[in-house]
Order: sequence, then structure tokens, then C-alpha cells
Amino acid sequence: MPIHNRTLAVLFAILVFYPVDHVWADELYVAFWNVENLFDTIDDPAVEGDEEFTPQGPKQWTIERFNIKVRNLARVLSDANGGRGPDILGLAEVENRQVVQSLADALSKLGRKYRILHRDSPSGRGIDCAILYDSERVQLRESRFLPVAARATREIVEARFEFLGSTFHLFVNHWPSKGNPESARIEAATILRRRVDGLLRADERAQIVVIGDLNELPNEPAVAKTLKTWGDPKSLYSKVLFNSTWRLHNDAKRGTYVYKDRWEVIDHVIISQGLLDDRNLRWKAGSTVPLQNDYQMFHPRSGIPRPSRSYSGNSFHADGFSDHLPIVCILEQVQVK
Repeated sequence: MPIHNRTLAVLFAILVFYPVDHVWADELYVAFWNVENLFDTIDDPAVEGDEEFTPQGPKQWTIERFNIKVRNLARVLSDANGGRGPDILGLAEVENRQVVQSLADALSKLGRKYRILHRDSPSGRGIDCAILYDSERVQLRESRFLPVAARATREIVEARFEFLGSTFHLFVNHWPSKGNPESARIEAATILRRRVDGLLRADERAQIVVIGDLNELPNEPAVAKTLKTWGDPKSLYSKVLFNSTWRLHNDAKRGTYVYKDRWEVIDHVIISQGLLDDRNLRWKAGSTVPLQNDYQMFHPRSGIPRPSRSYSGNSFHADGFSDHLPIVCILEQVQVK
């Protein structure tokens, strides 16, 4: 028997005696990035906190500087996903729809059909969350914006997407900073958890992805207790969410943000148990990682390398990106044979 025929025979035997139960049909690349103060250059009279990001403000925020920052952000995103860019991108610290559109325009070379989900939130600084999604990869079926009680903070953006016949819910968050009391983040976590519980009551296997800058570590109260998350997918109680960033949190040399010369994980990817089985869509094991290219990093004379930010005080850095690293994960569409 010629060698190529023997090879075919072996392959046939493998398929007969070890049938393939699942075929991974496609992958969805989901990213989140706190892009650090992506403001336009125009003073919004309805917002008190945006004056510093104007040409006349202390940061001398000009259209030239704005364009530099957008190009820098687009460089990182264009390099992601093997040069294809994200299928879905959650954003934090964007001032309005116009700046998100500028970022989408800067990504036009990717050939994507990006659409925007955004609305102005009551943030006192005038910054919001938003979603940029490729309408040829996913279909937006429903959206809503969850206000965080009466606080002047960012709303949580919720989207229900369909991908190859599977439906999943995505939540994009930017919780109150550590400059606020813990109760402020517990308030945000309570609003989100209430909505998650509603989805799980309707379908205990609901496919849910929570991404965002939660301004807490995975083991801190609002994330771990109020939102009810845990880091071991094999030991989850009913309705507890899997925080896929725990592994990153346990690595002292990695993270998404540097504080006091130490890496921290405050940008999260949290998923429901409905994305841990082999039904339709699932989180790809080990896929949650920060995007960290060397050109994104600032290497100080002393201390650890850290994300290269756009401003230090009022000093602009033309080679800066954001004080956060993006964080990404992959969702796999599985077909059961």
C-alpha cells in the first residue's frame, strides 16, 4: 500500500473509532479598553469636567493631539487578532459618539463594518462607555443602558448580540474609581447583578459576558461578593459567575494597570456558566489576556515597565496610548455532531 493510502487509512480509523463530538466553527474576538480620556477639543457647557481637555485648558488639548492619540489607539487595535482587529470592542473613558466614530474611522483599513452603541451618561467628567462592533460578524438584537442609581457616574452598556445563531449578552462597565468609597462600586455591582439575575431567571444557561474597568481587584468585595464571581470554573456554585482574570491576578508580573509600581488587574472579563459548556457558544479556555506590545510600554529609569499614557500631569506624550492595557478574550462557536 503506498504511504499516502496508509495515511488515509489511519485517519479513517481515527474518525471511526474516535468520532469528533464538536467542530469549532468560528471564533469571536472580544476586547475591552479604557482608553484614558478620549475627549474631543470642544467645551461642552453641560459638563463641568471637560474644560481641561480643550485647546485653552491646562492640557492644551488640540485637534493635532487628539489625532495623534486616535492614531496610537488604532495602531494597537489594528495589530490585535492577527492584524484583523477586534470583532467587538468595549470602550471606557470616551466623551461622546463623535470620538468613537473618529476611532472607527482610524480603523477603516481593517475593512470592518463597525457600528457604534453609545449614549451620553450623567458622568460629571463627561466620559462614557461604548461598544464598537462589526455588524457583519454579529447582529445587535437589543440594547439598554443601566444607570447606577442617582450617582453622577458612567452607565453600564448592555447589548444582546447574535453570532451564528447563538445569542449572548455583553455588559460594558466603568465603575467609580478608588477615589470614591467602596459603597459606590458596590452600588454599581448591585445594579449589574440585578440585571444578570433577571437573565438567569429567564434562562439558567444564559450566555453572558461582563467586561470593563471595575476599579477593583478580582478578590475585592464589589467584584467577588456583590457581583458573585469566582476564579475556578470547576468549582462554581449555582449562578456564580466565572472571573477569567483570576489567573492574571495571581501573576505578579502581569496585569492591566500599574499602581505604586505594581501590576494590578482592574479590567475584567467575567462570564456566566452558560459559556463554559459545549452548547453553541463558549469562552475559549485560557483566551483572556492583556494586549501588551512593547511599543505600548513606558520603561522608566527605575521601576517596572508600564502602559505608556497620553499625559503625565499636563505634559503630553506623543508616543502615549493609555494608562490601561486592553484585555481580550475569545468566544468559540461550537457545532455538536
